[in-house]
Amino acid sequence: MNASSSALFATRVANVFERIHREQMAGLPLLNNALSVATLGFQQFEGRVMGLLITPWMMSLLLFPGAQDDWEVEALGNKRVIAFPSGNYRFLANRIDELGVCQMHSLHSPMHRFGNQAMAIAEATAFMDKLLVIPPEGIQDDPVDEELLGKILRGEKVPELDKDGNFEPQRPSRLREETPSPTETT
Repeated sequence: MNASSSALFATRVANVFERIHREQMAGLPLLNNALSVATLGFQQFEGRVMGLLITPWMMSLLLFPGAQDDWEVEALGNKRVIAFPSGNYRFLANRIDELGVCQMHSLHSPMHRFGNQAMAIAEATAFMDKLLVIPPEGIQDDPVDEELLGKILRGEKVPELDKDGNFEPQRPSRLREETPSPTETT
């Protein structure tokens, strides 16, 4: 894949996620309306196409299969670790309309910590600049909230966010509040 075909692939990914934003995500509280869809760093890596995707709801490293991969048989949400020069990263299998099967590594979701598009692009650029470089301090694995990302990919209910983009603590149910504790007397 040359630079021209990488740019075309990045444009295709951006177009698909802009459509998803308009048709499926519009109006959801998960969105950071200061952000828009953007792609960067699309290139070939070990026979696969990879690049970074920024949306108002997530920032993810995408990896599309090469000739050596048979990812079509993987279940949605299946986890795998893929080694890069900078470390091992956990990816989840996904299937995206118009793009097909891919692996996604979540860097950020939700995206409320970013005040504007430039901040998100700076974070994405910094990640991509380090991804293919062995760090001087050695390789360290990157933690990700796999359970939350799996729920998002499957379209399941996720905890509500407060105004700062943090998850609100779950409130006890009414039944629980009304049940006296063993030390209470009536």
